[in-house]
Amino acid sequence: MVLPSGFGLPPLPYVIALASGTLLVTVLLYAVEPPIDQRTVAALAPWMAVGGALHAFNQPPIEAYDAVYRPLFGTPSVYLTTYVVLGIAWIAASLFGVRTSHDETVTRNLGLIGTGVLTVLLVIGVTMALEAGSLFLLWPTVAVVASVVVAAVVVLIVALWRTPVVVRARYAAPVVVFAHTLDGISTAIGTDILGIGERSPVPREIMEFAGSLEASSVLGSGWLFVAVKLVVAVAVVLLMHQYLEEEPVEGGLLLSLIAAVGLGPATNNIVLFLFLAP
Repeated sequence: MVLPSGFGLPPLPYVIALASGTLLVTVLLYAVEPPIDQRTVAALAPWMAVGGALHAFNQPPIEAYDAVYRPLFGTPSVYLTTYVVLGIAWIAASLFGVRTSHDETVTRNLGLIGTGVLTVLLVIGVTMALEAGSLFLLWPTVAVVASVVVAAVVVLIVALWRTPVVVRARYAAPVVVFAHTLDGISTAIGTDILGIGERSPVPREIMEFAGSLEASSVLGSGWLFVAVKLVVAVAVVLLMHQYLEEEPVEGGLLLSLIAAVGLGPATNNIVLFLFLAP
C-alpha cells in the first residue's frame, strides 16, 4: 500500500463536478497560454500551501467544513479543488495582463493572489484556535524557522559545489528544497514531539526503521525522513536544472508538481500544529 490512510474518492456528484471544473479550467488555461518558466514554480508555491491548509481544515481537531463541503477537501479531491481555484486566479491574472499589455506581470500577480489567499486561511486558522482556547504557536514557528535555515544552508552548499546548477534553477531550486525540508521537519516534529501518527506508508516505514536504530534514543525517529527528503530535493535539482533551462514550460510544471508534493503536506502539518500541544 502506497496511498495515505483516508485516501478515497468523494461521492459521484462531487467527482463529476470536480472533473468538469478541472477540464474546463485546463482548456481555458491552454487557450490563454499564460507564461510558464521557473519563476512560475515560485508563484505557485503559496497555492501549494493553500491546498495543504484547506485539507487541514477538514481534519480533526479542526473539522471546519459543513458536511456538504467536506468531500471537496478530502484526499485526493482537495488537489482538484485547489487546482480549480488556482486555475480561475491564473486565468484572471492572464486576462488582466493582456488587457493592460503587461504579460510580464502575470506570474507575479498569480503569486501575490496565492499569498493573499494563504494569509487569509492562516488568519482564520489562528482565529479558530484562539476561539477554541487551543492556540499553540511554538512548534509551527520552530518548523518554519528551522526549515528556512536548513534549506538556505543546503542551497548555499549546492551553490558552492555546483554553481551553474543554482544559477540555472535560481527560482525553482530554493522552492523545491524548502518545500521538502519543511515537509521533513514538520513530519519529524509531529511524530517525535506531538505524537501524530504518520498517514503515508512510505514515510512511516522510514521512521519506523529509524526508530529501530540506536540513534533514535537521542535523535528520535524523524531525523532519517528529514535526511531522505533533503537528499531527494537536492537530487531533483541536480537532475532537472538542464532540462529546466532547455524546456522551461515542461520543466517548470514538473518542478512545481514535485514541490507541491512536499509543501502541501507540510502546510497541512503546520496548520494542525496550531491546535495541538505536546
